[in-house]
Amino acid sequence: MSDLLLAIEASSSWTGAALARGCKILAEHSVESISRHNEVLAGLIQEVMREAGKDFTDLSLLACSIGPGSFTALRIGLLFAKGIAFAHSLKIVPVMTLDVLNASLCVEDETEFRLPVLDAYKSEVFTALYKGSKRASEPVIVDPAFIASLAGSPVHTEPVRVFGPASLKYEESLRASLGERLHMPENPQIAPTPSALARLACERREDACDPADLEPFYLRMPDAKKPKS
Repeated sequence: MSDLLLAIEASSSWTGAALARGCKILAEHSVESISRHNEVLAGLIQEVMREAGKDFTDLSLLACSIGPGSFTALRIGLLFAKGIAFAHSLKIVPVMTLDVLNASLCVEDETEFRLPVLDAYKSEVFTALYKGSKRASEPVIVDPAFIASLAGSPVHTEPVRVFGPASLKYEESLRASLGERLHMPENPQIAPTPSALARLACERREDACDPADLEPFYLRMPDAKKPKS
């Protein structure tokens, strides 16, 4: 049986797809799509399949970034994944987006405190505390001015590496909160990558679900609500 996995990452302003055999990436493409996820995702999926010389019938599993993140982007990514899954009787490995973002920046020190940040808007971020590649807290929504509370301040003095799509937007608040503990990589606005998603999904194959059972993990409910009858 094939161990080919297609990963679909659509949780932020970037959209991407990756094809992996085991944990080896065969093809990966992503673009900064802003709000055009629906327009570009099908083409990106077709491109990675073409580049690897594979067809949907070769797939054994799908992976999807499940959230938190952009409400619209998450819905689109999961709908694409479900469509392929239903058509080809496949299961989907859901991976929490902050895990994908943390894995998208190379871990050089497994003892390092890390706070990947995604924009939750309303002057807040989605984040979770990591020590190296391991998540040390549940995902939360927090005002970046109080993000130090997640990293043990003022008890701890260790540096905290902060990165992600929301890092520069809220840099002033992050610096006010973390002070000299704040460390940012050269490219702090790194987005969740489809290759990181594929590798995590490969490690978490036992988490694969039936597509009908999956919903996006919003962490905060959308502002748009169904009108009362």
